[in-house]
Amino acid sequence: MKRKYYFFITLFLLLVLSYLVSPKFPLFITRHYNQKIYSGLDSILYLLTNAFPFSIGDIVYALIVCYVVYKSFVLLKKKMLKEVTLFIIGFLVLFFSFFQFFWGLNNYKLSVAHQLELGKGYSKTELDSITNQLINVVNSQHLLVTNDALQKVDFEKNLELFNNIAQLNYKNLPDHLKGILTDNKINKVKPSFYSYMQSYTGFSGYFNPLTHENQVNIEIPTIGMPVTVAHEMAHQLGIASEAEANFFGYITTVQSSDEKFKYAANLYALKYCLKEYRRENEETYQLLYNQLNSGVQQNILDSELFWQSKRNVSSYLFKNLYGGFLKINNQKDGIRSYNKFVDLLINYNKKYREI
Repeated sequence: MKRKYYFFITLFLLLVLSYLVSPKFPLFITRHYNQKIYSGLDSILYLLTNAFPFSIGDIVYALIVCYVVYKSFVLLKKKMLKEVTLFIIGFLVLFFSFFQFFWGLNNYKLSVAHQLELGKGYSKTELDSITNQLINVVNSQHLLVTNDALQKVDFEKNLELFNNIAQLNYKNLPDHLKGILTDNKINKVKPSFYSYMQSYTGFSGYFNPLTHENQVNIEIPTIGMPVTVAHEMAHQLGIASEAEANFFGYITTVQSSDEKFKYAANLYALKYCLKEYRRENEETYQLLYNQLNSGVQQNILDSELFWQSKRNVSSYLFKNLYGGFLKINNQKDGIRSYNKFVDLLINYNKKYREI
């Protein structure tokens, strides 16, 4: 029994040390953990999980939850409160240790902005410029796809197609972006068993750090699915930051030769830009929104109505919990880390002229 306690105490100390020390060595994490240890581990897990059409990770999570609940219930029934507490603490130490080693240390690697030597921050003028560019591009692409300003763009929910296009587009990325990612085979994104629950907690998909599988919430509006698929793949390729995964989701999808996918990507980027205005000034947001074709507005409205229909207390609870989790793992803006995508997009566009 004492050996078990010594093991967990040692593991806890190593876990705390990893959180304290890792931020001080981003170059080491990038070169040695991300490109060697993590990459090698991902190659092994790819062989174990990619052969299955369903999510092994979803099953693993279910088994873990069932075991923890059952074990806690048995101990509580025996009124062994101390043992329950130690069991839960031990479980959390073990889980976070696996998380850190299997994937979490990627949170401390050199940022995309640093590796591409991009600037940080942006002015109101720069936000205005890229937003207006995106409005023009989205309106033009919308008309190319529909030939009707009033008609929204419809996507068939074809996850196999979304996977194939995303995997192809990752192969076709320019070298300066490929160099940031691990050179690993990409797991196809699988439909999550927990899609219904994810809709009510506000998540479009997730990457399983234990099995390195990519899952998508199959219930979300299809217009957002191609970028979400590419976003989750970015996590598997060693991108931990949500903003950076958003960036790769966008930049990968917009590389497509299919005008529909380009439209979906640029609409995704535009929505994030418009969100910046909406947070500051509803009137300015409305003026920009009114410049969009009616069909584009309908695509945006469909997505907003979907998430509004699912919003409840658990949405706020899980968003706040996940925001806290991101902060612990070096994403200091918490849930707002997703919105840092706009910063990255503007500064990337200034250097590489993507839009």
